[in-house]
Amino acid sequence: MAVVEGIESIGLLSVWMLEPRLPELLLELRKRGYATARVRPKSLGGYDITFIEPNVAAIKGSTYVLYNPGRRTITIEGSNVNELPLVFSEVEEILKNVGSDPAKGVLFYELQVKARASGGRWALKKTVKAGDLLGLDLLAVPVSFVSVEGDPNSTKWFHLDVRPLWTSWSDEKVHYEVVLVYRDSRERLLNVLRNIDKVLKDVLERVNNALEINA
Repeated sequence: MAVVEGIESIGLLSVWMLEPRLPELLLELRKRGYATARVRPKSLGGYDITFIEPNVAAIKGSTYVLYNPGRRTITIEGSNVNELPLVFSEVEEILKNVGSDPAKGVLFYELQVKARASGGRWALKKTVKAGDLLGLDLLAVPVSFVSVEGDPNSTKWFHLDVRPLWTSWSDEKVHYEVVLVYRDSRERLLNVLRNIDKVLKDVLERVNNALEINA
């Protein structure tokens, strides 16, 4: 069975109907000790914002606050499971106080996780007989798992990829890249985020049992 070895990155993304008040957010984050993008008021109104790096609006510790103006998305990104929810809550609190209430302006939330896993070969026990066609039989290697009644175009969606690193396929210990995309309510995603190690472990174990994977 594939076992999660570590979380590489986590992103909690919010998509906004209208452009959130980013200048005021950054000015307040700077007061709270964040490294922030440069905010310069324009003489005729508005602000010029110079990002730290492309789309990087602010940084605290190992956690980044990203903003994509084309998609109107704010993403809190990092690998520290304890720090990330705190930054997320702080950003939403400030936005609410400056006139961009997430409860009114956010269209949906999305949790994105990238992790490493390893274990035996993640393949179904039953082989596909193709010797008469190809001179060899085939293994079915399940890669993607999605919510039963989900729709990738909706605000509720679950998509988990477990991708073998093919350079390790012939080794005793196979390595995998695990990628999760999960859209749901703010509260549910925060709960999953706080327990992400256990959630991924349990989901992989249940997939393994349901599919009779030869691992």
